[in-house]
Amino acid sequence: MSLKVALVTGASSGIGKATAKLLAKNGYYVFAVARRMEKLKPMSCDQIEPIHLDVVDAEGIRSVVEHIIATKGRIDVLVNNAAYGQLGAIECVSMEAAHQQFEVNVFGYARFIQAVLPHMRYQKSGRIINITSILGRAPIPGFGWYAASKHAVEALSETLRSELMGSGIDVAVIAPGLIKTEFVPKQLALLETIPHPPVYQKLLAGIRILLVDEPRSPGPEMIAHAILEASTARHPPIRHALPISSKMAIMARWLMGPRLFSWAIRYLMKI
Repeated sequence: MSLKVALVTGASSGIGKATAKLLAKNGYYVFAVARRMEKLKPMSCDQIEPIHLDVVDAEGIRSVVEHIIATKGRIDVLVNNAAYGQLGAIECVSMEAAHQQFEVNVFGYARFIQAVLPHMRYQKSGRIINITSILGRAPIPGFGWYAASKHAVEALSETLRSELMGSGIDVAVIAPGLIKTEFVPKQLALLETIPHPPVYQKLLAGIRILLVDEPRSPGPEMIAHAILEASTARHPPIRHALPISSKMAIMARWLMGPRLFSWAIRYLMKI
């Protein structure tokens, strides 16, 4: 039997890298996509093919998908993972930065979905796995633009799942919470580039309070295993939040309601 074929975005580090390696170990030929080719090259092996690509490059995405079909004949799994976090008060993040957040986190996913779907529909099978965040369901102060982008992906995923019913193509959402990767340091570095007036200094300190446990958080392998399960299960989970603290946060928001949950988060952040 020929290898199944997976396309993983944001594969140069963190969740994407762990996912590419785990899928390769479990019988997939993986096209690992990212901007940082110097990080991708060491991953190259018989079952992982690194590809340099920016998810905002629509023509590049079409070319990559055409290359995959030309060389492997099919795409069984798409893992939309490439994203970044634009932190800061909604008032202070520029419209240019907000647009870029959606350009990568939302339209980047959509470009890949639109590129692979005709081929999945032709083969009457496939899995689309979109990586979101618990913030897509439980937004908190200082993470507004990032949470909005992930909320948009949640909505697109649910709609897409309904549109594809009966086609043999499944759509799953994996919603990580705090995971130990390069993601948090990058978020904080980007936050430093956003000017905030003094009124938001407590908010900025509160953001750091929430992220302080990142070094003690589970590694990206936890999410990679959830993605593997969603790729191989006969009936993949519609939505999977990890780790357990993420499930508890979403449950707490549902039980407490948005007003009380918001108060609890502000108390935790000391704002």
